[in-house]
Amino acid sequence: MSRAWRTLAWAAILVVLIVALTPYLWIVLTSFKGRLDALASVPVWFFQPTLEHYPDVFVEKGYLPLLGNSILVAVATTALSLLVGAPAAYVFARRDFAGKEDLFFFFLTTRMAPPISVVVPMFLLFTMLGITDTPLAVILAHSTFNLSLVVWVMRGFFAEIPKEIDEAGMMDGLTRAGTFIRLLLPLAAPGLAATAILCFILSWNEFLYAFVLVAFEGRTLTVGIPGLVTPHGTLWGQVAAVAVVATLPIIVFTFLVQRHLVRGLTFGAIKA
Repeated sequence: MSRAWRTLAWAAILVVLIVALTPYLWIVLTSFKGRLDALASVPVWFFQPTLEHYPDVFVEKGYLPLLGNSILVAVATTALSLLVGAPAAYVFARRDFAGKEDLFFFFLTTRMAPPISVVVPMFLLFTMLGITDTPLAVILAHSTFNLSLVVWVMRGFFAEIPKEIDEAGMMDGLTRAGTFIRLLLPLAAPGLAATAILCFILSWNEFLYAFVLVAFEGRTLTVGIPGLVTPHGTLWGQVAAVAVVATLPIIVFTFLVQRHLVRGLTFGAIKA
C-alpha cells in the first residue's frame, strides 16, 4: 500500500472514530454539566463540572437496585442461554436424526416473531406461575430469544471442529458428554466469548419485556430511564449519568473477553 493510500485509510478511520465516539463523549460531558449548561442553546464544551447527578439518581432516586437488577438479568440470561444452547448446538452440529433441519429452523423462527406478539402470553403465563415483577420473569423471557442466537452461532463453531477430536476423546475413555465438556468447549471458547457478549448486550439493552413483565421490584435501568422524564421537564443530567453507568458493564465485559472476541467473530471465515 502506498503512502497516500495509507494516509487516506487512517483519515477514514479517524472520521469513523469521531462520528462513533462524539455522541458518547457528549453524554459523558452532559452527566457532569449543571442544568443551565446542559440546556444551553449553544453547545457548551468548557464548564464547571459537577458530580451531583450521580448520587441524585442512584442514591436519592433509588436507581442503584435497578443497576443490580440489570446486571443480574444480563448475567443470568447469558449463562442460562449458553448452558442450554451450547449442548443443543453441539447436537445439531454432530448428530443426524429425523427432523433435524426442521427443528433447527424452529429454533430460528423464535427470533422472527415480533416481541410484542409474545410478551402478552408470557405475562399471562408468568402471572399464573406467580413470578411477574421478579428478575426471574425477565431472565426467562430474555433467554427465549437469546437461546436461538446461541444455537445458531455455536452450531457453526462446533461444525468447524474436526470430528476426529470427538473420536480421539472417546477412544481415550471419555463419554460423549465428557468429550464435549473437556475437549470441545475449550476449543470453542472464542465462539462462546463472542456469543456471550452478544447475549449480554441484547439482554442489557432490552426494554419491552422488562417493561411489561415487571413493575417495581424487578425493574432494570432501561425501564427506569423514562422515569426521569417529569412533568417539569427532562432531567438530562441524571439521564446522562444513568446512560454512562449503563454502558460501563458492557465495556468491562468486552475487555475481559477481548482475547477471544476477534478470533470468535472471524472463526471459520478462512479455511486452510
